[in-house]
Amino acid sequence: RGTNLAGMPSGSGKCSFLIPKDWVADTGLALAQAQRQSKALDYSMASSAQSKSVLPDAAYGPPGRLDSQGLSNGDTNVSVIVNNGVRNFRLASLGNGDAISAAEAMLASRPRPTSLVTAVEELRGRDDATLLPVYQFEYTVDRGEKAKQLRAISVVAGSAGGDAFVTLTVVSPDEEWEKPGVGEKLRKIAQSFKLV
Repeated sequence: RGTNLAGMPSGSGKCSFLIPKDWVADTGLALAQAQRQSKALDYSMASSAQSKSVLPDAAYGPPGRLDSQGLSNGDTNVSVIVNNGVRNFRLASLGNGDAISAAEAMLASRPRPTSLVTAVEELRGRDDATLLPVYQFEYTVDRGEKAKQLRAISVVAGSAGGDAFVTLTVVSPDEEWEKPGVGEKLRKIAQSFKLV
């Protein structure tokens, strides 16, 4: 089983992370981004609640889980959101300046009930000269009786210049994390994330 290097440009550089070799780009995300862009160009359309939602800048997942329209429809994936245009952003500005309070603050804004499992602060980078602090936190998401509970790991980093805030999230049904090799593979994705 191999891995591929994936990444996304940010305002002050790039982020990189490993994904399983057999994972593919999310076709549903590409369609949603194209639809949003075409709506942005049509000034006659009224703005909708959907246009205000946050779309990831990139998403990858296992192939083969497509709905009737041919769009990706799996609960296991990794996504990246790059927030450019922030000024003087520092991780310490989230919560009370530590990984646990930052995770609690970010999870409190989620629409579904979540439970924090762990939260840590680490230094990551290409080499000693590019090390930046990141917060990594693991949590569960209760989706009610209609869907299985999810487990996720989010990694949050701010660029060295303070002009970008990047979040990578790896998610899968809670029960999948317990299967041999699966949880390890998903944690490896999160652990490989860094700004470059």
